[in-house]
Amino acid sequence: MFNYVKYTKYALVDITTIRITKSTHKEILKIMGQIQARTGEIPTLDDALQELLNNYKKKSRKGHV
Repeated sequence: MFNYVKYTKYALVDITTIRITKSTHKEILKIMGQIQARTGEIPTLDDALQELLNNYKKKSRKGHV
């Protein structure tokens, strides 16, 4: 796993590389498109993953996972 620290205008960010299949990447890009359509802003892969995690947590609290 490759880690490095990136400095942005907002904060110090720790970045980690993950390996995913092309089909998973394609599905995440679809989610990013939905986020962009909803918000009008260009999302990052991190935004899409955060949305997936938040939805998972909501469902698991309701006992649907």
